[in-house]
Amino acid sequence: MRIDFGPGIEWGGLSQAQCERMARDDGHLLAYRVYFAALWKANRIGHAEFRMGELAKILVREDGVIPSRQSVTNAVKRSKVLNLIGQDSTVRCLTLPRHHFQKGGRGGRTCSVHGDATPWAQAA
Repeated sequence: MRIDFGPGIEWGGLSQAQCERMARDDGHLLAYRVYFAALWKANRIGHAEFRMGELAKILVREDGVIPSRQSVTNAVKRSKVLNLIGQDSTVRCLTLPRHHFQKGGRGGRTCSVHGDATPWAQAA
């Protein structure tokens, strides 16, 4: 897939491995850790799927305390309010809008949470 944000739009790459480190870093606010987790796990259609409870384990505090389900849900909501992730995001699948994130190379093009008929899957 060719990465194209539109005429005259500059873009740069990012390290998904570094995004994983930042998602796991308790020094960042939870809303931003959710965003980093989305960037880290995003597939070729901008969907980052998580098993039940997986996102909470990624957001574990430095002292080993796993955030409650409500804390994780609230962090996802805050990430949406800040427009860091898509409004259709849930704790099971964080989405990134196509105007913000595109990925070539390896990675799936489906989503078991949102289904395969996403605009990304149709356009890619």
